[in-house]
Formats: sequence, C-alpha cells, structure tokens
Amino acid sequence: MNSDLVDQILRQLTLAALTLPDPRPRPKLIDLGMGWLCGAAPKTITSALEWLKLTEEDWSDDCRLFSQTHWDPQELFSPLLRQALAHPSLATGPVYFGQDDTLVRKTGKKISGAAYMRDPLGPHFQVNLVLGQRFVQTSLLLRPGGPDHPWRALPVSFTHAPTPKIPKGAGPQEQAAFKEIRKKHRASVVALEQLRFCRGQLDLQPGGAQRLLIDVVDGGYANRTFLRGLPEHTDAVARVRKDARLRAFLPPAQRQGARKYGPGLPTPLELLRDPAIPWQTCPVFVAGQWRTLEYKELRQVCWPKATADRPLRLIVIKPAGYRLRKGSKLLYREPAFLITTDLVTPASELIAAYLARWEVEVNFRDEKTIVGVGQAQVRHAQSVARAPAFLVACYAMLLWSCLQVFGDRRTKDFDPLPRWRTVEPARPSTRDLIRLLQRQALDYQPRQCQPPGTPLYTQMRS
Repeated sequence: MNSDLVDQILRQLTLAALTLPDPRPRPKLIDLGMGWLCGAAPKTITSALEWLKLTEEDWSDDCRLFSQTHWDPQELFSPLLRQALAHPSLATGPVYFGQDDTLVRKTGKKISGAAYMRDPLGPHFQVNLVLGQRFVQTSLLLRPGGPDHPWRALPVSFTHAPTPKIPKGAGPQEQAAFKEIRKKHRASVVALEQLRFCRGQLDLQPGGAQRLLIDVVDGGYANRTFLRGLPEHTDAVARVRKDARLRAFLPPAQRQGARKYGPGLPTPLELLRDPAIPWQTCPVFVAGQWRTLEYKELRQVCWPKATADRPLRLIVIKPAGYRLRKGSKLLYREPAFLITTDLVTPASELIAAYLARWEVEVNFRDEKTIVGVGQAQVRHAQSVARAPAFLVACYAMLLWSCLQVFGDRRTKDFDPLPRWRTVEPARPSTRDLIRLLQRQALDYQPRQCQPPGTPLYTQMRS
C-alpha cells in the first residue's frame, strides 16, 4: 500500500522535533505525534502509548515532555509555516491569515487556566456559563486548488490565553496590579503576539518584507488594542457593530486647531438602508459553487473610538436569500458589516477572504471532536498549555501532508463513499485522513525504541 501520507507526516514531525533544544526527547515527540493521531479516543497520552504498544514501558518521560522539558510550543509551527508561505498559491498578492479564540471545556476547577466563561453555543435568550480554557488560534488561509476549490485554513499558532484570577481578600493595590496584568492576557493582545510571529516569518521569505499581510478577524477583535497594534505592512478586516459611530476622514492639511475629523457619517445599519448609495456585485465561491453577493463600500472613514484618525473602509454586505426547499418562502440571512484598514485591495477579494475565515471554525470543530484537543488528562501548568498546542500542530501537519500528497483532493486512496452520498466531496475530511493514516501506519516502529545505529536515531540524538 502507498505510504506517502505516513512518510510526509513523519517528515513534518521530524522537522518539528528538531526545534527542541534538547535532542534526547526528539524521538519521543515523533512517537507521541503518530500515537495521538492514530490512537483511539479519547485522545490521551495513554491512548497514544497503547497504539505505540509501549504500555509496559515507563510513562514518566512522556509526561515530563510536556511538564518539564524546555521547548516553545510556538516553534513547533515554524517549519510548517515556512513551507506553507512558499506554496504556489501564495506567490502573488496579499497573504491572508484568520484569527479567533475558542473555548476548550474542562471538568476540574483546579486545572490551570480553567474558569467559568460564557458558552458560545448557548441560546441567544439565555447566557450559559461553562468551565473551560481559552485558546487563541491563527490559521493561514490558502487556496490550494485554485479559485474553483474551497479555501483551506492551516493552523500556524495555538496559544493558551487564561485570564489571571484576582485572589480573595486582595487589597486595593493588589487588585489594581492584577487588573493591569489581566490587560496583558486579553485575547486581542495574544492575537497580536501571534500576528507579529507570522509577520516575522513572512519577512524571512524572499521578498516577504514587501508583501502585504491581511488578517481576517471576528467582531471580538474590532477594538482599539488590536487595530492600533497591527505590525507594519499588516492590515485587518474585522466585523464591526451595526451602530458604530463613524466620521469622515479629514486630510491633515484641512485640520484647524484641535479638529481631526470631518462630519459625522451614517452608521453601518443606516448605510445598509440608504437607497441613495447603489449596490455593487461580486462573485464569490462559497459552499461548492459560485454565488453573487451585493455590497456597498464607503471609503475614507474614521472610527474615533478604535483607530482615531486613521483612514478606513466600510463594507456592508447585503443579506443573502435562501430557501429551505424548492418553492418555499424566500428567507434572508443577517447582513455583515466589515471595517478594514486596507485602502488598496479590491473589496471583492476582502469579502472572499472574510468568508474563508469560516475555515477557522472548521479547524476548531475537527480539533475538538476528531483530533481530541483538550482530552489529554494533564494537570501541570505547562502541560495544559503545551499538550493542546502539540495536538493542533499535529493536526496542521496532517492537513499540510494532504496538500502535499493529494493536492487537497479526495482520490481513490480513501475509503469509498456510502451509497447515500451522491455528491463527491471536493476534498478529504479529517476523518478520511486519519483513517488512511491508521491503515498505512500499521507497521510503524516507535523511534525511541530503535537501536542507536539507525540513521533517524542518530539524526534525532545529534
């Protein structure tokens, strides 16, 4: 059987293992990566060792890999990000990234970083609180199959972003100090740190310092902290409130005294309802076919509360109509209001990139339900942050291997579809990739058990 997928996964795991400063745990990291991807659910260190047939060995080193060994989880993504930035689909034009935060549910109150948070899956009429950990993820948005193929979000960073708790009985000074510390752990601050890392990796590419990086985010990042802290040659596209108060941009030569803004502008919702501003159309590839969206664009606007006098663009997308069945009543979705610091890129490209940000949500679903992020039963403060990041890195390696081996298309190497599925999917699912990897890796030999004379053992230990 063709084992190209296993070879590609092992190559990516080897590159990630070489980022560890200490060469001794490098073979163990490769083994745990294969064991976690191929092992049975729940995805724990135990299930990984069971798949590797190492249950009779000492488990302490495997646990210490996440709790005591010195390594940076962000560096695991560096080799993958450098390869992805050299993908042919990113040869020209801006480089798009998508960012969002997610909640990983937990059951133990004593777990480091666990706290009660609002359940994003709860109903709109009732606020539910759940116990969990918050992580921020950055994904590189690719179009590996061309304009007629779905986008693919490749995770390139996954960071634990807990909010420090103010201790009980703290005095006024201690409370004030903790409030300042909490500001540094906001999701917007963590997202900016990840964005600077991605910007630095892009600058290392040939001609990358002159490339434009466009970050697509949700409305939770449309704030002063995030929009004012963007790195150089980096723009953002964010969802904005429908009642945001905007002002017209006033050129510096026309400013007198303390005046910095022009007259007030209509809110995004008022712009949507204004018949005097005509609608424009743009084709976008969504849900497997080309569709036509209508939008309005307002240039040279300012948002004083968020970006001060920096010129922005406002894009209002008309709600799309749909029918639940043929001949039924025409229903409409919610409109979208976007604000962007990019004044050059055509609005149609920014809209297509924002729609592609949904692939980040697909990442979250696969990471939690299939890959098993958050299922590892670890308690150490470093382990609860490193284990999920390592699993997300393995998931990203799996997606990148799919792009390298199969071109992000579902070939005959995968299991046949059930008869009730009449439409051939454009790309393999994560479950398809894991099943194929499990079949091809039946004869896998753990690297940490290989004799010292093997070439890979020598490479990992050097």
